[in-house]
Amino acid sequence: MDGPDAAVPDSTASGDVASVRVLICDDHEVLRHGLRTVLRRIPGLSVVAEADSVGEALSMATELRPDVTLVGLDGQGPVLQDLVRELTGQGNRVMLLGEAGAGSDLVEILRAGARGYVHTTASPQRLVECVRAVARGETVLDASVTGELLHRLDDGPRPGDDEHRATHGLLTARQQAVAELVAEGLTNAEIAARLQVSRATVKGHITVALRRLSLRDRTQLAIHVHRSTRGGNGHGVWPAEG
Repeated sequence: MDGPDAAVPDSTASGDVASVRVLICDDHEVLRHGLRTVLRRIPGLSVVAEADSVGEALSMATELRPDVTLVGLDGQGPVLQDLVRELTGQGNRVMLLGEAGAGSDLVEILRAGARGYVHTTASPQRLVECVRAVARGETVLDASVTGELLHRLDDGPRPGDDEHRATHGLLTARQQAVAELVAEGLTNAEIAARLQVSRATVKGHITVALRRLSLRDRTQLAIHVHRSTRGGNGHGVWPAEG
């Protein structure tokens, strides 16, 4: 992660009014300090506690009920899977922070319910936006591993895949553009900035796309785009048009 003193713009003006309570879990004190320094300077974000172990994080989360638990990914795959399942069962949203590639541990932790993964080299601005996005219920996957992650999360070809891919044509050009950017790992706010539309408009396009494609969530939408591209029917990103 970039230095904690880097400028981080306040994004509360974009509609993030409610305070987001964050629990930090990592066994590296320096990393915890950096995360705390970044997050505490942002209006609308508060660090409610820090834990240096999975067990301590679970105990604190049970007592404090944070909105987002930011967990360092340090190779404790099965242990972190259990933590994610427990926290998810409590209604907590978990975001992973680490240096791992799209290995099996990361995939299984995401399958256990984690809402996303951000690389430690992410800028403070990117980290803050991802925390906000996860708190809103979005799924965030770091762009550096999105393609491989979606490939690993995809269970492979299913009967009727040709028809599944063909449904991509049910989307308008703008909906397709938004879907492509979801697959790149961008948050709604980042997509809105890229396409020069409001975040509410982006959310609306995603909602309609999910309904038209009979998909459950953003991860399934990203996998759908990934499959379409892998099948040779990929689409470019359309420019913003009204």
